Amino acid sequence: MSLDLSYFEALLGGPAEEPSGAAGGIWVVSPAGAFDDGILRLVGKARVVADALGATVTLLLGTDSASDPNRARSAIAAGADRVLLATGIPTVADLTDFFQSRAAQAILFPRTSLGRMLGPALAQALGGGLCGYAADLAVDPINQRIVAHQPILGDAARQAIGLLAVPAVVVVDTAALPAAFNEPWRAGDVTDAGVTWPSAVEYPRARLPVAAASAPQADLGGAKTVVAGGRGLRTAEGFALVDRLAKALGGATAGDLAALDAGWITEEQLIGLTGHSVAPKLLVTLGMDGDTSLFMATQEAATIVAVQPDPLAAIVAVADHNVIADPAGFAEALLEALAEA
Repeated sequence: MSLDLSYFEALLGGPAEEPSGAAGGIWVVSPAGAFDDGILRLVGKARVVADALGATVTLLLGTDSASDPNRARSAIAAGADRVLLATGIPTVADLTDFFQSRAAQAILFPRTSLGRMLGPALAQALGGGLCGYAADLAVDPINQRIVAHQPILGDAARQAIGLLAVPAVVVVDTAALPAAFNEPWRAGDVTDAGVTWPSAVEYPRARLPVAAASAPQADLGGAKTVVAGGRGLRTAEGFALVDRLAKALGGATAGDLAALDAGWITEEQLIGLTGHSVAPKLLVTLGMDGDTSLFMATQEAATIVAVQPDPLAAIVAVADHNVIADPAGFAEALLEALAEA
C-alpha cells in the first residue's frame, strides 16, 4: 500500500528539486573580487537562506581571483557549495547574460558602490524583485520567498520587504550581518566560471567631485537648523551651496538618497527612512521633491522651507513655506544677502 503525497506536495509548493550544475539556488556576487570578512558574512547568510529553501549557495568572484583558488576555498567553510572564479569586473549587461539561463532564486550583492549600482540594474534587466538596502534576510515559511529586512529611522526599526518576483536581488549591508561561519568540514568546488569580463582599468566609472567639509559640522540629530539638498541641485558644485548655506546659518548639512548615491554626502548625513530622522527648528530643503521617506524623517521639524521649481511637487503640501525657484540660484542669492547683513 502506498500513499499519494501529491496533494501535500502541492500545499507545500511542490517537491524540492536540487539545482544541478552551476544553476539555481542562492548566489553571492563580489563583482570587483573583494574577498573579505563582509563577503564571508554574506555567504553565511546565504547559507541560512538556502537551507530554509533547500537550495545551494554559489559565490561568484570577479576580477583576478582565479589566481588564488586556495584562498577562495575559505568561502566553502563559510557556507558556499561552490565558488566560481571569473576574470575582470562585470557590467550590468555581462551579469544579465550570465544569469539569464541560470534560474537563480536570489542574487546577493554587498553594499559597496559597485554593488549598489549593479544590483538594481540587474533586477530590472532580469525582471526580478529588488531590495536596494537590507541589513538581514529571512525566508517566508508560507510562500517560500526571500524577505529582506530594511533598516528605517536610523535603524530604530526594520521593515520586512517580501520579494515575490524571481530572482530576488538584494544589496546587503554586510557589516550588519552575524559573524561568518568557519566550518572546515564542509565540502565544495572551486572552479573557473569560464567568463572573462573587462579589466578593472577599462571598467567605466566616473569621478564625482565631493563638496569638501572644512570643519566638523553640527550633529545632525540635535541640530537646530538643517539644510538638506537633493537631486534638483544637479551637480556637486550645486550641492556645495547646501554646505555653504548650512555653515552660514550655523546648522548641519544633510541630503537624500540621490545625494548619497551621487557621492555628495556620507551616510551620516542621509535623512530618510533608511537614514536619520531630524527635528530642527528650521529645515531648508534645496532641490528635493519630497517623498514618504523624507516626510517620515522630518515630521518633527518645526518649520520647513522648501525650495524647488515644481509647483506640483509632493513637498509643496507639507512645507510651511514654499519657494518655487531654481534651488541653486536661490541659495546663491540668500548667501549674498546673509553676507551683506
